[in-house]
Amino acid sequence: MTTVVQFKPAPVAQPTAAHHHRLRVASRALSWLFTGLLILVGALSAVLIAGIVVYPGDDYRIGSNAVWIGTGSADSVAFHTLSLPHRLAYAAVGVVRMAPSLMIFWRLRELFALYGQGEVFGRRNGWLIGQVGVWLCVYAISPFLCHLFLSATGWEIDKNWAHLSSIQAFILGLLVFVIAQVMQVGREIEEDREAFV
Repeated sequence: MTTVVQFKPAPVAQPTAAHHHRLRVASRALSWLFTGLLILVGALSAVLIAGIVVYPGDDYRIGSNAVWIGTGSADSVAFHTLSLPHRLAYAAVGVVRMAPSLMIFWRLRELFALYGQGEVFGRRNGWLIGQVGVWLCVYAISPFLCHLFLSATGWEIDKNWAHLSSIQAFILGLLVFVIAQVMQVGREIEEDREAFV
């Protein structure tokens, strides 16, 4: 005679409706915040990048370690004094340097919009978190890539491209990407478990 004993798993504490509501409200607010940052930073970047090409004044300058609005350093030059190809090269560098930040805001906006809709551990959530990690890594290496481009053209004025913040952003990007992969694996394990039962 065989006896089968079935054990019920210990109950898992479920978040209350109040927790869900707070998460959704906070996530919607963050989604709106990242939407605002995306619009603000995008518009400001567009104005500054266009200014490199078309602004005729002497108070928009580039020096050996920064871009200046105002008087600038003693070694700075006004953008309008550079040749058009030189200004276009710096405008392209501006686009390359700002695009990762805009993509990070865009992906965070989408992620928190999903949280605001109540989707927390979906496949798209993990993908968006991974995208934030990838764009953080791109943000980190873009100064070096722009340095290589400007060095090859011989037009590099701002040689201050190596920053500790780039290393930090790259490491953070890798960590975020790996966390997204762990979330995906955990989700797949949970799906397999539910299919097996």
